[in-house]
Amino acid sequence: MAFLVRRLEAARRRYHFGLERAHYLLLILLERCDCQPIGVLAQQVNLDSSTVTRQVAAMAENGLVEKTDNPQDRRAGVVTITEAGRAKSAKVRAERIEQVARCFKDWSEQERREFARLTAKFNDAMRDMLNEPQS
Repeated sequence: MAFLVRRLEAARRRYHFGLERAHYLLLILLERCDCQPIGVLAQQVNLDSSTVTRQVAAMAENGLVEKTDNPQDRRAGVVTITEAGRAKSAKVRAERIEQVARCFKDWSEQERREFARLTAKFNDAMRDMLNEPQS
């Protein structure tokens, strides 16, 4: 696992797609379910709200998202993805898929599907572990 994490980090540095990783993840979340409070986004990426607030501000400056007041809680903002954000996310996704596809060129369709299934299962388990209350 340590080598995998190291190689993923090396790949992130080598292949810059013009969008910070955190911004890409937030855009994916907003594509799946638009108009989310910052606190909800922060929980989904396992970061504190102040960090996500800063990231959202930078994204808003670049026209990727819009932040408006939350009608239920005026202290918290609600974030929505813009058309520019959708376009940028789609462009980055296509570039990332192109790079990742190179790793799987010699894999069978069955192997790719099984890897995707197991990776999703592991990712869900990690999310659940990180969201457990600490004892």
